[in-house]
Amino acid sequence: MSSQNAVSPLLRSLSRPHGFEPLRVEGRLPEPLRGTLFRAGPGLFERFGASLSHAFEADGAITAVRFEGGGARGACRIVESAGYRAEEKAGRFLFNSAASWLDRMRAARAATAKTTGNTSTFWWQDRLFALMEGGLLQEMDPGTLDTLEATDLGVVTGAFSAHPHRVASLRTTFNFGVRYGPKMLIDLYALPDEGAPSKLGTVEAPWQAMLHDFIATERHLILFLGPVKLNLLRAMMGLADFTKLFQWKPELGARLIVVPLDDIQRPRTFELDAFWTWHFANAFEEEGGPCIDLCRYPEFSLDGIGETEEKGPPPLLTRLHLDLKTGRTRETKLFDTPCEFPQLHPRVHGARYGTLFAQTERQGADRKYPGITRIALDGGSGAEWAVPAGHVPSEPVLVPRGEAEDDAFVLDLVYDAKSDHSYVAVLDGQHLEDGPVATVHFDHPIPVTFHGGFAAAS
Repeated sequence: MSSQNAVSPLLRSLSRPHGFEPLRVEGRLPEPLRGTLFRAGPGLFERFGASLSHAFEADGAITAVRFEGGGARGACRIVESAGYRAEEKAGRFLFNSAASWLDRMRAARAATAKTTGNTSTFWWQDRLFALMEGGLLQEMDPGTLDTLEATDLGVVTGAFSAHPHRVASLRTTFNFGVRYGPKMLIDLYALPDEGAPSKLGTVEAPWQAMLHDFIATERHLILFLGPVKLNLLRAMMGLADFTKLFQWKPELGARLIVVPLDDIQRPRTFELDAFWTWHFANAFEEEGGPCIDLCRYPEFSLDGIGETEEKGPPPLLTRLHLDLKTGRTRETKLFDTPCEFPQLHPRVHGARYGTLFAQTERQGADRKYPGITRIALDGGSGAEWAVPAGHVPSEPVLVPRGEAEDDAFVLDLVYDAKSDHSYVAVLDGQHLEDGPVATVHFDHPIPVTFHGGFAAAS
């Protein structure tokens, strides 16, 4: 673990893995809130007396909070994948930068990797999966958080990314997976709410890039390739830690690959000035082409991910307008305050919308003020819950309550540095500024979580 990780309270190994147990509740939980919040993040930053160079390499931890009849139960478990079990048996790291060069070479030659499940959870057809960038879907038991077997669902060629996106009107979730080799290939997948998944096709990337997120509309899948190049030879030879494998190459510019759902083999490419995005908010169709909303960074960096204070230039919510006839793009800034991890009502995923929620950070005279903000894009009213000093919020998760875009419970996993424990804040999306209606407390800290979701009780 790097020196920056050593001082971050969020980049510590999970101190007490456990199954579901009662959690302390302050306030009154809303009766309609029934189901389970799932969160994923890195959970083990050191094993076998060795530390990791970056959070993205860590074995995952899944955190769950089950809301039931005014009470709550919580669990936190390490993702004990096949790779994790192999390392436990060997008594050493086998797959990441903390492994010996020989073990890394063996893994590279065998084309094997560890499915850490350290980035996101995915709830599909009553099944729970832990996801990462470069592996299969790691299935988990939603009732116990026990680790089951990794799966390709019968269609995944090599990898299934950690950022699936659902289009509400199509009742289908889409995703991609990257295959590195002489050429970088991007496989595209469709997972309907009912029925079997399918592989839609494959598109070729112009360079060996880091492809982190994408977005979908009713007509298109939109892939973002920033000017970040993977040193494939060093990766295959195991010659560098994770943070040194990717290089910022602004001279390449950025690319948007727009793939028509009705003609996968005829993608359109839009060239843009160099920028980076980790996460999209949404996309929708206009008469001339797609509009794409994302958190725009002026440059790429792996530093500060998971820190209590992020490093580098802040991201701003930005809209890209694409004209499919002329090939031109236009850019509009949507919100002046830096924000990340945007979320919106599931009813409008992939369609025109007017409201989103995000983790924000306002700059005050003496310090930065993190919060969870409702952002009105259609001229409506916004609101913010400014978290208490010393508390660190995460990605908000929306639980729909009604049809209005702000009519939802907003769940946020928060770290309290003073008491060194984590809790879930339950907020009313329509009265965000009033603060939590209830908080649900673990008796220990939970390492940083990146993404998650909510499974409503059946």
